Amino acid sequence: MMQVSNSLEKKELFSTNISQIRQTLKKWITNDELHWTEKLSDEVLMQELIQISQIQRFSQKWQADPELKKQLLIDSHQAVARYNLNINPEEIRVLWDKTHTQKENQADSISLSLKNYRNLINDEVRQAYEIQRIAGSSIEPSYKAWRERQMTRAASELNQLPQTLPEIHFPIAFELSKGCSVGCWFCGVSAPRLGDIFIYNQENARLWREVLELMKEILGPAAGTGFCYCASDPFDNPDYEKFCDDFHAILGIFPPTTTAQPLKNPDRTRFLLKLSLEKGCILNRFSILSLKMLDQVCNEFSSEELAFVDFVLQNKEADIPKSYSGRAREHNHRKAEKSQEILNNTLAGSTACVSGFLFNMVDRSVKLISPCNADERWPLGYRVYEKGTFTNADDLKILLKRMINTHMPLTLRPNDRISFRRDLKYENLPDGFQVSTKFHKHKFQNASYIRQLGEVIYKGDKTAEEIALLFNVCGIPSATIYHFLNLIFEHGVLDDEPKM
Repeated sequence: MMQVSNSLEKKELFSTNISQIRQTLKKWITNDELHWTEKLSDEVLMQELIQISQIQRFSQKWQADPELKKQLLIDSHQAVARYNLNINPEEIRVLWDKTHTQKENQADSISLSLKNYRNLINDEVRQAYEIQRIAGSSIEPSYKAWRERQMTRAASELNQLPQTLPEIHFPIAFELSKGCSVGCWFCGVSAPRLGDIFIYNQENARLWREVLELMKEILGPAAGTGFCYCASDPFDNPDYEKFCDDFHAILGIFPPTTTAQPLKNPDRTRFLLKLSLEKGCILNRFSILSLKMLDQVCNEFSSEELAFVDFVLQNKEADIPKSYSGRAREHNHRKAEKSQEILNNTLAGSTACVSGFLFNMVDRSVKLISPCNADERWPLGYRVYEKGTFTNADDLKILLKRMINTHMPLTLRPNDRISFRRDLKYENLPDGFQVSTKFHKHKFQNASYIRQLGEVIYKGDKTAEEIALLFNVCGIPSATIYHFLNLIFEHGVLDDEPKM
């Protein structure tokens, strides 16, 4: 286990890293923008960040605790005092009082700290969008096209929960343990109990670096947008930080961290946050499982220590819908059976965010996956196109290349059986057809043969070659039919669900 000095000052993150904070925030801003940090000296910037962090802490507690919302409307100053919030609630009334008439666009009516708080949030969003851009920049054309189709499919299939950050569809994720010690009842991927751990010894470290180098070779810069947990908690692995260091050294980006165990070893948590900031990452998160945990986190860590940490509010009082996948899906089914209620399946059915390769380094396995609505076949909310094991990087390269060649064609192959996804509703239009879900419609129109083509695809009993020959008999060139079939293919509406 990494040793962290008990003398670490709570404000060291700011006092020793203010220049790094400035550079980290500026990194994600285009050159033609005057970034807000440039206007402030180091000392003033530190003071502003402290003020910003107080606003952030207020916002986190306000979202988590409905009792605070009630008390604010009765006596705002007494409410913030009771919740140990060092802030003037009237200066940020626009954040918590929906009846407040202050015009947010009037610069003179908003405090500097509130403006800069919004600037900080915008910087986090910019970094997320930059990560999304890099994730889509794979040098492997087959993977790049496949990922784009999966994103299009998922956008129409899934009712995404409200969020401020973009859906990234990360290319890779690594589990550095087998299972998870936390055991959340709502775990969307049904993480098993913690078993073995991928320790950073000489053999494992060498394999880890070779795997990272291989992913860089196959995917290019896009590989750097991965992360090092899934059905696992980062802090279950005592060497997590070492793996992240290698990840940054080889792939160029320090991976973000989401943990439900920030209190397991607070000094270690502080060390990771400091290391993360030094490497340019400001997208870390704590999963908050209860109001008691929220209070404990806020008592242990100053608001400024957590200025670059988002809270994922999982406590019941926050009333944020859980994905109907994994253990949450099982819980909802049991609850529905007892009450004889009909489940509301319109809620988001996946917590998965990887369209690519999911590794478990303990058992040296890899799966090719992509998010989908959880159902009887895919209860964890992601499809598994193929899975396999490897012993070394050479084995892995052969395995990954086969997965790409098998599941990621750039265009439809003649022997591919063509049908629409099973979740789509098919409808004829006067000059074409449309396929739709509750969340999205895809219309295909404006050619004399399109309606008939849609009907043939809807039947789902012919290959691409057979469809082309069928229309060729009617005088339409096969090349024209293949072109339109591939256009439909690119929209992600054709069935590519794994048959295994």
